[in-house]
Formats: sequence, structure tokens, C-alpha cells
Amino acid sequence: MIHPSILAHIVSGGFMLLAVFCLVHCYSQIRKMDPYRTLVLTLLFSIAIGLHGVSHLGLEKQYGYNPVYYFGLA
Repeated sequence: MIHPSILAHIVSGGFMLLAVFCLVHCYSQIRKMDPYRTLVLTLLFSIAIGLHGVSHLGLEKQYGYNPVYYFGLA
């Protein structure tokens, strides 16, 4: 059975991946944005990545989940 926090973490990662695909797909429009909107977009990505990192910390502490070892990267 999958824990709700792990499911939320997976969904968060999925949305971040979708955002990166949208960023690549709409790159020409993003380059034309004014500096304020670019700053806001950058800050939103920063918040999303930070919250995802905090989610990693909670999963590591609670369940011993470390994706680096899970995928055999270490």
C-alpha cells in the first residue's frame, strides 16, 4: 500500500516535469516576456523545487525513502 505522502510527492514531481516540458515547448513565448513576469515565473519554479525538496526530507525521515539508492545511482 502506498502512503499518501509518497503519492503527493510523486504527483508533485509529475507536475514539475510537466512544467519543464511546457517551458521547453513555449520557450519562444517565454523569451518575449517582460522581466517582471520572468522573475515571477523563476520564483514560482524556485518555490516548487524547494517544496519538492522538503518533501524528500520528510520521506527520508519518515520512511527511509531515498530515490538515489532506489534507482541505483549511488
